[in-house]
Amino acid sequence: MLRDVRSHLDLVENRLQRIVIEPVQKDVQKLEQALTQLSLLLNHLKQLLAQDDSRESQAIANQLQADLDRLHRSGMELVGLRTEVERWFPAIRQMREVTYPHSQAALNQLDILLAEVDEELSAEQRLRVVMSVSTLRHFWSAMASELRLFVSNRFGVFASDASVGMRSRFTNVIYYAEEVKAQINTLKALHEEGLLGFLGAESIDEVESRFTGWMRGAYQISVMLEGSGWRRDVVMLQQTIDPLLEQMRQRLRVINSDSENQSAADITRLTNMARQLTLTMGAMALFTIILVLLAYIFLNRTLLKQIARTALALKQEAQGNLRIVPPPAKLSEMRDLVEAFNEMRRQVHMRQKHLDHMAYHDALTRLPNRVLFRDRLEHALQIAVRDGRRIGLMFMDLDRFKQVNDSLGHLVGDELLKVVAERLQRVIRGSDTAARLSGDEFAVLAEGINDRADMIPLADKVVQALEQPVCIDEHELRISVSIGIAIAPEDDHLADDLIRDADTAMYAAKKQRGSAYRYFAQEMISEAAESLQLENELRQAVEAGQFLFHYQPVVSLWSGELYCCEALLRWRHPTKGLLSPAVFLDTLDDTGLIVRVIDSLLDSLVDQQKFLSRLVGRPVALALNLSPRLLNDPPFCRGLLKRLLEGQFQTGSLILELTEDTLTHELAEANELLQQLKNLGARVALDDFGVGQASLNHLRQFPFDLVKIDRDFIRNVISDSNDASLVQAIIHLAHAFDMKVVAEGVETKGQLAFVQNLGCDFIQGYLIGMPLSAEQAQECAAVDQASGGLFEPTEFLVD
Repeated sequence: MLRDVRSHLDLVENRLQRIVIEPVQKDVQKLEQALTQLSLLLNHLKQLLAQDDSRESQAIANQLQADLDRLHRSGMELVGLRTEVERWFPAIRQMREVTYPHSQAALNQLDILLAEVDEELSAEQRLRVVMSVSTLRHFWSAMASELRLFVSNRFGVFASDASVGMRSRFTNVIYYAEEVKAQINTLKALHEEGLLGFLGAESIDEVESRFTGWMRGAYQISVMLEGSGWRRDVVMLQQTIDPLLEQMRQRLRVINSDSENQSAADITRLTNMARQLTLTMGAMALFTIILVLLAYIFLNRTLLKQIARTALALKQEAQGNLRIVPPPAKLSEMRDLVEAFNEMRRQVHMRQKHLDHMAYHDALTRLPNRVLFRDRLEHALQIAVRDGRRIGLMFMDLDRFKQVNDSLGHLVGDELLKVVAERLQRVIRGSDTAARLSGDEFAVLAEGINDRADMIPLADKVVQALEQPVCIDEHELRISVSIGIAIAPEDDHLADDLIRDADTAMYAAKKQRGSAYRYFAQEMISEAAESLQLENELRQAVEAGQFLFHYQPVVSLWSGELYCCEALLRWRHPTKGLLSPAVFLDTLDDTGLIVRVIDSLLDSLVDQQKFLSRLVGRPVALALNLSPRLLNDPPFCRGLLKRLLEGQFQTGSLILELTEDTLTHELAEANELLQQLKNLGARVALDDFGVGQASLNHLRQFPFDLVKIDRDFIRNVISDSNDASLVQAIIHLAHAFDMKVVAEGVETKGQLAFVQNLGCDFIQGYLIGMPLSAEQAQECAAVDQASGGLFEPTEFLVD
C-alpha cells in the first residue's frame, strides 16, 4: 500500500512538471485523476492503520490527507497560473502596457513632425529633416526589436546560453537607445535652426518624454528577467509544491519506519517459535530432501525450460527476428515474465514505427516527405505500367510565400504551411497522396485516373481551397498557387522524369500570374530552354545599355493639347531590332533586372520631361509604370524619393502608374510609398482599371490623381452596351472621387466621340499617336506647340 501511495505521489509530481513545461489539457485531466486516485489510496491507508495500535501512524495519515488537500489546491492554482501567459511571465504584460504604448506614441509624434515640415524649405533642408526623422524611426524600431529579442532569449530561443544571449541583446538595446538619444538631439538642433515648424518643440519634447518612459520600462523588464522570479510558475513549483511533496514523502517514510519496527517485533516472536520447531524440522529433513528432488524435476519442466526458451526469444529479438513469439507459460511468475517481454517488444516496435514515420514524413505538416512520396510514386508507376492504367502528378508552388516569411516571420510562414497541408488533405481523395517536397513546394499523387481531364476537378478544388483567406496572428493572408500537372505513362514512366515534367509545367503556370494550373507538354522543355536563353541575353543587354524609353502621348479631350507622355520600355536587340515589352518584361521583372534597367533610364526621363516642357511652353508630365518588383526594392524607392527632393522632377511632372494587381499584393507598402511620393510632388495613376483584382476600397484608400480605363473596355464601347455602361460607370465613379480619367486604346473617331461625350478627361491610343522614340516625341511636342494641340476637340462632340 505504501508503495502504491509513493508511486501515485511521484505520478502527481510528474504531471505537475509536465504542466509547467506545457499546459496540455490532457495532462491537466490526468493530474486530476492522479490526485483522485491518491486520495482513495490515502483513505485506504487510514483504514489499515486504524486496525493497528499505533496512534502516531494514524495521526500522520490524517496529516497526509490534509497535505493532499493543500497539494490539490496548489496544483489547480499552478494550472491556472500556467495557462495565463501574463501571470506566469510578467515581462509580457510590462511590454504590452509600458514599452509598446510609448513606442506607438513616439512614432506618431515623428509622423506629425514629418507632416509639419515647411514646404518653403529648400530641398536640401527638407532632405535633412526627412533623413533625421527616418533615422530616428529606424533606431527606435531597432531598439524595440532588440528588447523583444532580449525577452525571447530568456527562454534560450536564439542562444544556447540564455544569460549570454540576454546580455548581448540588452547591450544592443543600450546601443540603439544611445543612437535614439543622439538623433533626438539632432532634431533639437534642426529645430533651433527653424526647420521643424511651430509644432517641432512640442513633438520633440513628447518623443523625448516617451523615450524616457520606454527606457524606464525596459530596465524594469531587465530586472524582472534577471531575477529568480521571472517565471512565477517555476517559483510556485519550487517554493510551495516541491516542499509539500517532500513533506508527504517524509510522513510516508515515518509510517514505513513504524511498519518495519512492528515487523521486527513480529520476527522476534517468530524466531522464538522457530527454535521450538527445530527438533520437528530435523525429523522432517529427510522428507524435505525428497521434496526438493521432486521440486527440481517439476521446476525443470515448468520453469527452467521456459526461461531458456524465453532467453532464446530475447536473443532472436536482439538480432532483428521479430517473428519469434515466447512459448505460453503455466506458472504465474513465468506468465509475468513473458508478459513483460511482450510489453518490451511492443514498446520497441512503437519506437521503431515512430522513427520510421519521422524518416518518411515532414515534421511541420505531418505530410509524407519527398522520400516517401517518391517511393509511392514509383510503386504507383509500376502498377500503372503493369495494369495499363494512368496516374496524375500535381506539382504545386505557393506564390509569394517568401514575402510572407520576410515580412511576417517564419513562425507565420510555418503556420501558413500547416493550413495549406490541412486544406490539401481535405480536398484530395482517400486514395490520393499529398506530400510536402521542400519549402513551399507540395505535390499530389492521384492514382487510378481514366483520362487527363480527371485532374481538372481536383486542380480546381485545390485552387479554390487555397485561395480562401487565412487568418494567422491577426494577419489575413491571401495566397495563390501555381500547379503543374503531368500524366503517366503518356508524359513519362520514370518517377524523377515525371516530377521534372510536373515542375516544368508548374513554372509555365506561374507565368500566368495568380492561381493557375497547366498540363505538361513537350514543347515546355524547349520553352524553358528559350527562357533561359532569353534571361542570359537580357543580362548582356543590361550590361550593354540596350534598353530605352518610347513615349506615347496622352491628350486632353477638351483642349486637344498634349497632357503627358507614358514612358514605355523597349529593347534594341542587336540582331532582332526593336522589341516590345511583351517579349521580355516578365523575365526582366522575375529576375529583378527591371530595377537596374529603370534606374539607369531615370536620368534620360528627367531630361526628356524638361525638353518637352520647354518645347510646348508649359509643363508636360511623363508617366512611369511601377511593378511590384520596383515597389519592393528599397534602394530604388529611396533613389526616386531623392530625385523628387532634389527637384529633378518639377511638381506634378512625374506620374507613377500602378496596376490593380500590384495594389492587391503590395497594399501596405504601396500606401506608405505613394503618400511619400505625393508629398514630394509626384502624381499617381491607377492603370488598367477594371481588369485586375482591385476593389472600390482601393479608390477610397489610395491617393490617386488619375484612373486609366483599360483598352479592353474601350475596344467595344460602340458595339457592346455592357462595355459602354461599364465605361460610363467608371468615369462617373472616378469623378465622384475627384480623380481625372484617361481612356486607353482609343483607335477610332467613334470611340473618341463616345468617351468625350461621357465627360472623359484624356485619351491615349493609336488614333492620337503610337509610342514614339525620344526624337519623335519631341517633334510631336513641337507640332502641339505650333498648332495649339494635336486635334480639334469640337470635331467629335455630339449633341
